Amino acid sequence: MKPACRQRWLSVCLLLAAVVAVARAEQPLQTAYAAILRGDYEAGRAVIARLRETGQASEEAERLDRWLEGYQRLVRTREELRAKTFDWNVEHAEQQLAAGRVYLALSFAAEAASYAEDRRAFADSPLMQRLRPQAEAAAEKHAAAGEWVKAHSFYLLLERIYEQDEQLREKRERAARHARLGILYKTDEDVERRIKDVSFDTLVESLKLIDQKYYEEPDIKKMARGALDNLLALCTTKQLYEGTEAASQFDGLADPAAREHFIAALQRAGQEVAAAGNYSYKDLIRLFNRIKEVNKQSVELPPQLLIVEFLEGALGELDEFTSVIWPADADEFDKMMIGNFVGVGIQLGIDEATERLKVVTPLEDSPALEAGIQAGDLIIGVDGESTKGWSTDKAVREITGPAGTQVTLTIYRPRTGEKLDFPLTRREIKLTTIRGVERLPGSNGNGWNFMLDQQAGIAYIRLTNFNPDSTAELHRALSQARRQGMRGLILDLRHNPGGLLSVAIEAASTFLEKGLIVRTEGRSEPPETHSVSGKAEFADLPLVILVNEHSASASEIVAGALRDHGRALVLGERTFGKGSVQRVYSLARPTWFGSPRSKARLKLTTALYYLPGGESPHRQTDEQEGGIEPLWEIALTPKEFSKVLEHQAKTFVIHNEQEQEDKSADQAKRAADLEALKSDEQEDAEQPLLSEEDIQLLRSDPFEAPDVDPQLETALLHLRVKLAANMPWPRRELARTTSADKTP
Repeated sequence: MKPACRQRWLSVCLLLAAVVAVARAEQPLQTAYAAILRGDYEAGRAVIARLRETGQASEEAERLDRWLEGYQRLVRTREELRAKTFDWNVEHAEQQLAAGRVYLALSFAAEAASYAEDRRAFADSPLMQRLRPQAEAAAEKHAAAGEWVKAHSFYLLLERIYEQDEQLREKRERAARHARLGILYKTDEDVERRIKDVSFDTLVESLKLIDQKYYEEPDIKKMARGALDNLLALCTTKQLYEGTEAASQFDGLADPAAREHFIAALQRAGQEVAAAGNYSYKDLIRLFNRIKEVNKQSVELPPQLLIVEFLEGALGELDEFTSVIWPADADEFDKMMIGNFVGVGIQLGIDEATERLKVVTPLEDSPALEAGIQAGDLIIGVDGESTKGWSTDKAVREITGPAGTQVTLTIYRPRTGEKLDFPLTRREIKLTTIRGVERLPGSNGNGWNFMLDQQAGIAYIRLTNFNPDSTAELHRALSQARRQGMRGLILDLRHNPGGLLSVAIEAASTFLEKGLIVRTEGRSEPPETHSVSGKAEFADLPLVILVNEHSASASEIVAGALRDHGRALVLGERTFGKGSVQRVYSLARPTWFGSPRSKARLKLTTALYYLPGGESPHRQTDEQEGGIEPLWEIALTPKEFSKVLEHQAKTFVIHNEQEQEDKSADQAKRAADLEALKSDEQEDAEQPLLSEEDIQLLRSDPFEAPDVDPQLETALLHLRVKLAANMPWPRRELARTTSADKTP
């Protein structure tokens, strides 16, 4: 063989040997990738260790090991934090119980339950055997004294520890009913606002629609008992009619003889309902009419108030999503459903230190942002009126108004100690539903960086609602993320309460070319199927969807459909369980001579929906299970949950260049200003269950969660591996055989 030919032959042989060596190295690496995608992290690391031993560990293998090592540290940190936090709370619960501080001890115990390795064992522990009887006795004592908010607080904490206890649930619901009334009807203004434009037609039309269109045969007798129970609660919530601050509409209840006469009539009516055979919605209307007549002869409550509370009690016995949108709440309901409103564009909160209205953030493209209002500003006046003691609901009513009108906000800026007036002209504000990793600088709050891992090409998009414009927003975000380098996507639907069914179907069709999305079926509605067939722009995009217990309705449709089609890996916690369809019906009365129509509406559950796999996520009122089960379950502790919320809130806040703290401002003067802004405590206010010192003690837990989102980190690991391996997601059955919390 000629020398030149021999040289070429040797080169070819060397090249083939190199290819074979690479192939041999890649084969174990693919095995490691497959193991990790199944959740068997230990097997994946074992493969990498063998590659190291044989000198075949490539840079790709080393990178994979670094990813697993980082995740392993996270898992170890979580387990250590869980154990330390549990022990710390148990220790303090024991100390406070020994000191006779029952509610404080219960607060520590409820927190400990969230970190217990075995919740049932903790509920049966000697600590809880001593604490529970004392806590229940204290709750009943508060209930007997008419201190329903306090009683409810006790039962709520007990229920966190004893999650399956039906007696505790019933007691908590009874306390909640009384507490709701006390909070809702504090003043004459509160009562008048609640009953404005309420009529007898509201009651009749609501009950008729329920009888005709509710998704299953309604239990009218149960509704009657709920209506009577609610009216009895109205009569026995003492704070409504006792004291100088009580609303005048309840003066009749303050007369013991009249009150007892009315209560006796309600109790007799309850006995008649229990003894009755079949009970129709017309019987329920007749029951209301009898009660209305007794009311005229005794306590003389406003008839519109009777309608509201009778109907609230009756509908409370149906599913939790059926309700009346009263005229007073109609504008807020429209804002949530439509995704826009007329105002100045401020997300409001309450400042913890001063209990005054606080600007959480100005919104995008809003008068507030343009005028220079900043996150953290305190709103101390509206059109010259002090906001001391205002709730966020009252502030919304006063600040919003017709487009083109003006409102002046008086702001105290804690950063600088300045007091500023901002005249703002109201206009339509569109609520956006897309969030990214961080806002882009210089975008005036309108642009997002969506890249979570630029090197791996992993984007992150959070969708907060399914509003009419959400599909267009999602498409714009995906297009922008693609320009930023997206190769895979984490779609975050945590805390997304849902929205429009049509928008959910459109969102799913973005990632799925064809197939069933959802099927609906009800008692009086014909079955409907909703499928997609067409070009999905992102049909091949590797996708992970994050969900939690606050993901509901449309979120569950999107996550469930894409999971059932094997299109996405769903990760997080079991979703809320709102597998039902609500229709909104107008309850407006016929109008004469141009009189305004009532804004009252009935939001009625008319059908259940079923996912492609055949299951409905609907959670019955008396059931614990329901919702969408993720393929990988990663449960967050309360500390981790708070960190995630805190990070999401910070990400949403729009900052501007003027937000630098004025170091030259008089610190003492600012402290004095903030002290002066604190809301005055009313002389007759109840002593709180926890003092400021108690709250500080509860918060003094020295074991802080790291600024890491475990659910997002798990999603990131799996998507990194999938992109590196170019492998399909494992089958659903395989994915459910292991826990994603397993230490690699």
